[in-house]
Amino acid sequence: MSEKINEQTEKMREMAQTTLDRAKDAVSKYMAESQKLRERTDASVRATYSTAKEMNEKAVAFAEANVRAGFELAERLLQAKDPQEMGTVYQNHLKEQMEKMNAQFRELGSLATRPPTVDLTKE
Repeated sequence: MSEKINEQTEKMREMAQTTLDRAKDAVSKYMAESQKLRERTDASVRATYSTAKEMNEKAVAFAEANVRAGFELAERLLQAKDPQEMGTVYQNHLKEQMEKMNAQFRELGSLATRPPTVDLTKE
């Protein structure tokens, strides 16, 4: 009977060891997948940040260009010889600025809709 108890005890140990090994393996796989997910998420966040940063830099550059254009308009208006020339200068300025602003909006729009480039090999 003692031998039977020892045999059952050994089987229980083997089952417990098998269960423990499977649990360790499952946790190890879970941790590995969790790490991969964090890496993909980090890469996605970096790509999104990069696009947002690029859009912000473009917006600032566009704003600076538009302010410069305003000062250039003021200079040209001051140099105009008569009200008719002032009207022509102002009309040309508005046309140029509308074209520039359309191009600026298109450029910002293309950045906003561009899929982020994610390089999972970089940190």
